[in-house]
Amino acid sequence: MTIYGTVIPMTRRIAQSFYVNRSLTDKAKHRLKIIDWYKNHDNNASLTARHFGIGRSTMNRWVKSFRRCGILGLNDKSRKPKKLREITTPWEVSSRIVELRRQYPTWSKYKIKAMLRKEEVYVSESTIGRIIKKKGLIDNRISKKRKKSALNPRTRFPRGFKVSRPGDMIQIDVKHIMPKAGHKLYQFTAIDVLTKRRVLSVYSSESSLNGSLFLKKVIKELPFEIRNIQTDNGSTFQKYFDQLCKELEMPHYYIYPRSPKQNCYVEISHGVDQREFYDQGNNYSDIDIMRKKLKEWEDVWNNVRPHASLNYLTPNEYIRKIESTNIPTKDYINLQT
Repeated sequence: MTIYGTVIPMTRRIAQSFYVNRSLTDKAKHRLKIIDWYKNHDNNASLTARHFGIGRSTMNRWVKSFRRCGILGLNDKSRKPKKLREITTPWEVSSRIVELRRQYPTWSKYKIKAMLRKEEVYVSESTIGRIIKKKGLIDNRISKKRKKSALNPRTRFPRGFKVSRPGDMIQIDVKHIMPKAGHKLYQFTAIDVLTKRRVLSVYSSESSLNGSLFLKKVIKELPFEIRNIQTDNGSTFQKYFDQLCKELEMPHYYIYPRSPKQNCYVEISHGVDQREFYDQGNNYSDIDIMRKKLKEWEDVWNNVRPHASLNYLTPNEYIRKIESTNIPTKDYINLQT
């Protein structure tokens, strides 16, 4: 790199060269090479501009900056506006916003706006958001979590999604079992929305690894192809469970947060489990005994118990009825969000 200027002692020249190299950006170093080429070709701006494929006005601007400020003048200038926008919100309104936020720390800017409107104070949501952010009244942990969710949105099933065939939608959930003595157990449940056919199992934890093992069991035991799966947003259905769905190219839909009604079929079946199975004394701390008993209950559900929603047929009888017609059933379920 060429350093232009007066002759200086060697030690100072080395120190200045080191400082300049540290201070220059990569763009400025490239521009300095262009200036070197320009000086070595009789200061011909037009020739230099054509050689490097840049505009002549751009070349002239770099030369002027170099002559006026030296090498460091080739760095990009700050693009910060000379006149910044100032907050015009009256301090009384800002003080009231801060007061409401501190009184109700979990309230959003929209709720605070609604409260202020009742007091005949009209402020936009963005203004409220800027004020509470400036005052440090935003929980960074929650804010990062929401940002992450916004950048990686979870797939929700389409509005008006119609279930017309077995396997169109399988809802999966976990029920916590509290034995009278011993460790907590977890019942994994998969139910076909149309036929009410279920697969049950028990595990010692609700990890995503157990979730993936259960999904493999469901795929193996259901007598029809699974086309879509729906779960809640729990950690059980993340990582290994979701990875398996992607490997199998099986759409995995999540219900909206705090909306268990969207998973109503599996939730209702858990209510039946509690009334007709666990409340009848089938609650054991030994996981092997629990699996055996639950398998017996699964057989009762699928082959013995009449279901009012199936016109008092069992799930397997309903499946055989559909198969015997050899045409898609006219019954369908419209899943609404």
